[in-house]
Amino acid sequence: MNKKVVTPILIAGFAVCLTGCGATKKELADPKKSQYVKSVHSLATVEKGDMKSSFSLTLKGADYEKIDYSVNISDINIGLETGELSFDGCFVTLGQHVDKGDLLLSYTDKKLDKEIKGYTDSIRDNDALIEHYEELMDIDPSKDYKEDIEALEDKNDVLYLYKAEAEKKRDNYRIYAKEEGTISYIYDDMVENQGRIWEAGERFNVISESTGSSIFSTSTEENYEFKVGDVFEATSSLNKYSLTVTEVEKVGGTTKITFAPTDEDVSIQPGATLTLKINRPVMKDVVYVNAKAIKYTEAEAPFVYTIDEDGFRHAVLVELGERIDSNVIILSGLDGGEEVSID
Repeated sequence: MNKKVVTPILIAGFAVCLTGCGATKKELADPKKSQYVKSVHSLATVEKGDMKSSFSLTLKGADYEKIDYSVNISDINIGLETGELSFDGCFVTLGQHVDKGDLLLSYTDKKLDKEIKGYTDSIRDNDALIEHYEELMDIDPSKDYKEDIEALEDKNDVLYLYKAEAEKKRDNYRIYAKEEGTISYIYDDMVENQGRIWEAGERFNVISESTGSSIFSTSTEENYEFKVGDVFEATSSLNKYSLTVTEVEKVGGTTKITFAPTDEDVSIQPGATLTLKINRPVMKDVVYVNAKAIKYTEAEAPFVYTIDEDGFRHAVLVELGERIDSNVIILSGLDGGEEVSID
């Protein structure tokens, strides 16, 4: 805890007397300002013991492609009003992971379904008749139904074309995922109003899918050993996610780390910003102090002003170690427990 000491300035002659007294305990610095002075100080205590610390990383989603899916509004609304169309539903939710080919949204065109069923039934009947003719020829080789079989096969070829054309028309009312990705937008009014679209224009975007949105990366100069396979907890404004390190690349003093959700079925909405808090390894039995306490002589040697029990300031040379957050490790010069000036 920081505190302040208020004392009057001492006369110069007494300060000279203290020079000899303090030199035997610590290696004294030759600071720019006079030492052995009583004045007003903001103080901090030099700590000794196990040091816990952490740092935070901000993760940004990797570049992603947005795929928009739209429908023809007039076809949809007219079909729903006349009863030719029925709304099957929206089969995805915001933030859901989808694979290529997954059905996202569907309307049923009753007329087309009936037409497709008719083609399918006719093809099946023709196939059954072809199989019957072939069995008859196997039983009695003198019988020849080849022309009948060819005629049926020709009919089926035409039926397959009609069926494919009808299925293509039907798919105008169905939306399938073009790529693997994450659902990033859904037109909620459409879902709430049984598939009706209340927007102007002919074509209207009802669903958007984004790819690559669950891959996050960042760079840091922190002295921390990241390893592929390490698992961390990241947070957004609303959720928590378990992320696994998938790639580590070191360039000079900078480390680039790539993360992906630990659970492959978890997708993170595109554009999300995540915060990752990382605890550094505990440093055992170290001496450390607020970094504001560190001063420098004209020769750039680091020192601190210690304050003795009588309120006198002493400039003491120190050897610095690593800076951790707002503190700095003291390798030599202080033992812990001293009061030092941080102003």
